[in-house]
Amino acid sequence: MPSAIAIHDLSLWSKSSLSVVLPVLEAMGIEVFSLPTSILSTQSDGFEDLKIIDMENSILDYYEKVKSYGYSFDAIYSGYLGNSETAHSVEKIIVRENALALIDPVLGDNGELYQSLEESNVRTLRKLIGKADIITPNITEACLLTGRGHESAYSNRKISGIIRDLRVLGPEKGVITSVPLEIGRMANVAYVDEEIRIFSYEDLSVSYPGSGDLFASLLLSLILDDNSFFPSVKVSGEITTRAVEYAKVTKRERRMGISLIPVMNDIRKIL
Repeated sequence: MPSAIAIHDLSLWSKSSLSVVLPVLEAMGIEVFSLPTSILSTQSDGFEDLKIIDMENSILDYYEKVKSYGYSFDAIYSGYLGNSETAHSVEKIIVRENALALIDPVLGDNGELYQSLEESNVRTLRKLIGKADIITPNITEACLLTGRGHESAYSNRKISGIIRDLRVLGPEKGVITSVPLEIGRMANVAYVDEEIRIFSYEDLSVSYPGSGDLFASLLLSLILDDNSFFPSVKVSGEITTRAVEYAKVTKRERRMGISLIPVMNDIRKIL
């Protein structure tokens, strides 16, 4: 059974980050070592006055304790990192494990940096993605990392330019998610070296926290199961879109985040 270290925050109520990542990876047959960077009463998008316990200064201690038992891991998967010290800890873990590293450089959405983050966070993640094997920024994060302005729609030429800049900063393999295309559809844009493939889908005009976590968790699981990269991107995107469609149709409260219940059978059937 493959194993992975998941370095994310944990929302005790509502679905995002580790509360999405852990069940998806486990359902896909991945043994997970959870390293919560913080514990939140709820996910932060839509809720106010959260109760938060910061654990970012402790993740190396917990990692070292588990390592003292003799375990090693096949992958490291990191998400939201609140400061440069935490990013440095993630970098140390990546170097020590010498395993597949998937970094989701969580910085913002809808063309804006998240309120809790600053330009220094962007600089920190520009450095960290250089240690990754795969990155999964959304289009806002891809623009922040490359210093480009956010636009309402993207041509193939503009997408190629962003990917070129990302490859200078980070790995030769990645996916830019939630890209609005000039043709009026949305897309996940995957690249390996010079090859780029665009996986388009209907613009549902709605988003749910945790959708990116679902996508990246599926992608990592499929790759650890020795599936090829581009087909893995396609399947991960299809299941994530299905989950968003269900949430929209059932009028799920947005701040509750994406629900895994309607797609768990689909996830199990992948194996």
